[in-house]
Amino acid sequence: MNDRPAATDVDAPDARVRVELVWGVPGRFGQPWTPVSSSEAVPSAEAKLPSELAPVLPLPAEVENLYAAASAEPPLSEDPLFAAWFASIYGAAVSAGQVLTAFSRHEGRLTSFAYGHFWSWAEQTNPWATELRHRLGESAPTIEWTYTLSLLARDPQLRQRGIGRRTLETWLGGIVGYGCWLQTDDIDSPARRLYDSLGFTAIGHGPVAPNGEPGLVMYRPPR
Repeated sequence: MNDRPAATDVDAPDARVRVELVWGVPGRFGQPWTPVSSSEAVPSAEAKLPSELAPVLPLPAEVENLYAAASAEPPLSEDPLFAAWFASIYGAAVSAGQVLTAFSRHEGRLTSFAYGHFWSWAEQTNPWATELRHRLGESAPTIEWTYTLSLLARDPQLRQRGIGRRTLETWLGGIVGYGCWLQTDDIDSPARRLYDSLGFTAIGHGPVAPNGEPGLVMYRPPR
C-alpha cells in the first residue's frame, strides 16, 4: 500500500464543477454497490438511496487514467505503471471495506478524485504499513484512529480552477472530528503547498515513494 496524493491546484474554485461525497460499503463496483449519502453518520450495508440518486463510485480504470495524467507532468513525472498500481489498491480497498470518496465529473469523465479510509494499526498488517510504522517510530501513534487520505488527483487540463482544492476540502468535510494523514513526495509541488495551506504538517518519513526517495508523511489534527 502507498498513500499517494498527486498533483492538484490551489487557485479560486470553479463553481461549475460539482464535487460528490460518497461513502461506499464493502461490495463491488456498479449496481451491486450500495452507495449511501454522506449525511449518514454510520453507513450500513442495508442503507440505500433511490437508484436515480445514488452516485456510482468511479471504476479503478477511471482512477488509473486520471492519476496517470495528473502524475505524468513535472515535478512528479511518474511512470504510468504507478497509476495502475494505485488504482489496483483502490479497487482492493473498495472490495475489502468502507471507503470515503470525493470526486467530480465533466461530461461523464472523471476530473478529480480523492479517497481514503479509517486507519488502525491493528488492522494494518501488510508489509507497506509495517515499514511505515517502523520508519515513523515515536510518531506512529499520532496516526492511530485517524483517516488516511490514500489518493488525490485532478485532471491536468483543469489546473488553476481550484478543483483539486475543493475535492480535498469536500473529502475532509466528511471526516470532521478526526485527524487525517497522507504520504506524498518530499518535494516542492502544488500538492505539497495545498496540504500546507489546509493545515497538514510533516511528522516523519515513510516507505519509498515513486521518485525513489522516502515519502513525506503529513498529519492534520482533528477539526
